[in-house]
Amino acid sequence: MDERLTNIENQKQAQLSKNEQIYSGLLTDAQNLYNQQQNYANQYETTQNDILDKQLAYNTKLIEQQKDIARENAKVEQNKAKNDYFSYINPYGLQAESLASRGLLNSGVSETAKLGGYNTYQNRLAAANKTLQDAITQYDNDINAARLNNDVSKAQNALEKLKLQLQYSESYYNKKGDLTINQFNTGRDIDTDYYNRYQTEYSNIQNEKAREEAIRQWEAEMAEKQRQYNENMAYQKERDRVADEQWAKEYALSQAAAAAKRTSGGGSYNLTNGSGGNELSNGSGYSILSVDENGWGKTNLTQSLPGGGSAEVYRNPQGELLYWNPSTNGWMSYGTTSNSNNNSGRSSGYLKSTYTPNLSSQNATSWLSQNVKPKMTTEDLARVISNGESQGILKSGDREKIYKSYGL
Repeated sequence: MDERLTNIENQKQAQLSKNEQIYSGLLTDAQNLYNQQQNYANQYETTQNDILDKQLAYNTKLIEQQKDIARENAKVEQNKAKNDYFSYINPYGLQAESLASRGLLNSGVSETAKLGGYNTYQNRLAAANKTLQDAITQYDNDINAARLNNDVSKAQNALEKLKLQLQYSESYYNKKGDLTINQFNTGRDIDTDYYNRYQTEYSNIQNEKAREEAIRQWEAEMAEKQRQYNENMAYQKERDRVADEQWAKEYALSQAAAAAKRTSGGGSYNLTNGSGGNELSNGSGYSILSVDENGWGKTNLTQSLPGGGSAEVYRNPQGELLYWNPSTNGWMSYGTTSNSNNNSGRSSGYLKSTYTPNLSSQNATSWLSQNVKPKMTTEDLARVISNGESQGILKSGDREKIYKSYGL
């Protein structure tokens, strides 16, 4: 897979992971808040019930105190009724001395009166007991009512807690649902965004590949055309070179024939097609096989050398037949073997050119004709040639051609 596509996929996974972390944190916060709210609802009920229990205990204590007061009052009333009764039926009892001091001693009480006093005493006891029982009953009812109210209040607290829990649950699950939906939507948006990025980059890559392939094919096509062109040009150049060489040879042979005609008293030369190519012959027993650019013709003659072997014979532009003698390191006339050099270009110690060499350019040829003097030594010629080379007029090979034209 292309690195750019891999990077997009990695970026998408990183964004999805970040989205998961964000919403996981939000859901955890919502869960923690919900748990806190549930604890608050439970604490609310517990606190309210504790208040109710304390209030019930306090009210119960107050009622029990009222019951104790009622019992004490009943007891006092019972003692008072008892004392009144005994004082009525027994005037000589505990209060006799008091009664005597007041002149009431020996005031007789009849049995009927005693019976009436006893009935009154019993009625008072009964009234006191009834009052006590009624009070106790009322206080017990108050306690039961308080307990009932406490239970009702606790039930109300339980209901209130349930309402809070339901409210908190509804809020929590709504928030959780919203967060879950938002998480899904955000994840879907991230996935869609990076899918589009992926497809765009994939399309760009495919287009790049298509362009690269088109460029490759175009370059291959151009390279093939260039190859064919170079091949055709090389072939054409080779044909032109062969044609030029053929023309040069024919031209040189024709020039050689003209020169030979001039030096031989007008004898005629014929241009024939021999085994080695075009040849010049004039019936003198030899033929010119080829002529170089300086007018020197290579003949079909050879010269035997004193030390053995043979040398090729050339005809210079002046019509002389010469060969190169290695032992004397100089040109010699054909048919002679003496050690005296045929200078063919020397006279009285000065150089003499036997022909005008065909140099690398017309400019070089013109320059040479302007700078050579009638009387020049070998050193003079070398100095002139060096000047021409330093000026860039004479090129590679021109020095040899110049020396050769002077028979050197």
